[in-house]
Amino acid sequence: MTNPLHFAQISDIHISSDGDHDDLLSGQAAEFLTRIVTDLNQIRDLDFVLISGDLFDTASQAEFDQFRAAIAPLKSPTYIIPGNHDRRDPEIDQGLTRHQFAHHFNPQVAERPTDPEAQAGYWSVEINPQVQLIGLDSIVDGDWSGVVDAPQLAWLENQLVSHAQKFVILSVHHPLHKLAPVDDDPKFYKFVCDNGSEVLALLDQHPQVKLVLTGHHHQTKADRLGQRLHLAAPAVAIYPCAYRTLRLSQQADKPWTLTWQTHPVTNEATRAEARRRMALSWAEAGFAPDFVEMHIELALGTTADRQGSITFT
Repeated sequence: MTNPLHFAQISDIHISSDGDHDDLLSGQAAEFLTRIVTDLNQIRDLDFVLISGDLFDTASQAEFDQFRAAIAPLKSPTYIIPGNHDRRDPEIDQGLTRHQFAHHFNPQVAERPTDPEAQAGYWSVEINPQVQLIGLDSIVDGDWSGVVDAPQLAWLENQLVSHAQKFVILSVHHPLHKLAPVDDDPKFYKFVCDNGSEVLALLDQHPQVKLVLTGHHHQTKADRLGQRLHLAAPAVAIYPCAYRTLRLSQQADKPWTLTWQTHPVTNEATRAEARRRMALSWAEAGFAPDFVEMHIELALGTTADRQGSITFT
């Protein structure tokens, strides 16, 4: 592939009908998404956009309508996986179920289990003859934890065997490994996929999986696990209010190279308000000031987390 593959990742938009709350600028999220779409439409060589979950806050019809209106002008193909906010709570009879979300956003939903509690939001698409994009469904009904269930893991293994000669990009809402000290807190371990180690063990058997893109944690992080790069995306509606663009290229028989860049979605004053909200929210959760400050810095990420380049060997 001599021409770079250029794409964007947007995560944790959290469009809300209830306005801003806690550490979320969710009442402004639809406006943020509109700005991102405008920016992305200026990129002439943009090949696709990946949205890695939490489009909504409560998955209400009003939030769905706001998302549809904001994303409609986007010119590039868009691929979407579900997040834990993208289905209504079981005790509520209004809003999207997990299967309704899949019917809206998964073009392969007819091939998925029909049980109402089954994971159905996963898919696999060929971006070009050399690159396969696989999206997983890690959401659990009635909880914010994540898991990739056994039928989906079996499907994933079959996909990886089928695409052994390609560069595989995998996306899942919940990170597969710990990103921050908060992950060791008994009340906040659900930032990480419950069976992430099992998924990682499967990926280790398939070295063509070079890139894993996640959301959910609201942290900006770049981790290399062996020969595989894991990029956790910043949130749109939560500090630092940002998204990413990425370029993947390969010259003749040389190794693949990836570069990435993080872009703010709003002005400095609004980002400062998001930072203030994050500090207040985590302090109210009972964390000490130095821990809160560390958590905020991890959300922003280091320079190397926000932008970088890697050559896969």
